[in-house]
Amino acid sequence: MVFTGLYPAYVSIGPQKKSEMMPAIAKSCGITAKKLCFLLFLYMDKTAPRNLKEALQGKLSAKESELLRTSYDTLGNIAIIEIPNGLEKKEKAIAKALLLVNKSVKTVCKKTGAHKGIYRIEPVKIIAGEKNFLATYRESGSVFYVPLGKVFFSPRLGTERLRIAREIKKGEVIGAFFAGVGPFPIVFARNSPMARAVAIELNPVAVTWMKKNIIANKVQAKVEAVKGDVKKIVPRKYRGAFDRVVMPLPKGAENFLREAIISIKPKGGVIHFYSFVPAADPFTGPVKKINEAAKKLKRKVKVIFKRQVRTFSKETVQVVVDFRVGKPK
Repeated sequence: MVFTGLYPAYVSIGPQKKSEMMPAIAKSCGITAKKLCFLLFLYMDKTAPRNLKEALQGKLSAKESELLRTSYDTLGNIAIIEIPNGLEKKEKAIAKALLLVNKSVKTVCKKTGAHKGIYRIEPVKIIAGEKNFLATYRESGSVFYVPLGKVFFSPRLGTERLRIAREIKKGEVIGAFFAGVGPFPIVFARNSPMARAVAIELNPVAVTWMKKNIIANKVQAKVEAVKGDVKKIVPRKYRGAFDRVVMPLPKGAENFLREAIISIKPKGGVIHFYSFVPAADPFTGPVKKINEAAKKLKRKVKVIFKRQVRTFSKETVQVVVDFRVGKPK
């Protein structure tokens, strides 16, 4: 068919030229412009690459294809990808291929380093698409504005946020430590019968956006954003204040177990503790640290749930351990 032969030339020209050429292409094919549009839609759907590897066929060598990482995070219409060593010169091609494969993505960022500093910020750089660092991310009936490269945020904990929300009892007061832009307390507020949550965060930029997200989700009556260091503010203001504490610090949460335990009400409560651990033995270390911290504070603890949340690398995984804190001895 003449149309099939013309298609490669058609897709290579700009949108204005496409519009101008449409009547001539339709006439040469012996069909109406309306039918041509329909055929183009069907043909594009059949020939469009289904994944990154397909989109990069002929653009990467066999060795480069082995290095390619096809998984990536998306925050709204922004994709965040990792470019492995050996593929730096092909990053533009990879990013453009991602835009082709995932039509909902308008901006592609690459990670330019590991999480760093006291705020655990992950640096990123735009390598294709629109110049936009502000992601609009939706989860569990909530919306979050996330300024990339300025705050810590993990979409991969979405399942955990909803799991905990479903466990919260009516009237509970929640301590959300290391709250970032507010995903845990806001999801709790919109998906549980909690009374209120105190969301503590050290990063001033994150606190600013958390306050905006609280307003955007209309949970001002339930979530209070507090700028401060958990180490300093909890012993001073929140001893025995919470029924439940969540502590999703990406690194070093074990150093704040004391503060989490002393913030639990005298009658007892639950703590959700996250940690990155060796994949070969994921739970021995976290449980030991929990027991040691509780012993020093003369509080009884009991592990009530534990699971692997996600794989970080071949050697490292992230786990969550939920434990109940009893009354003081």
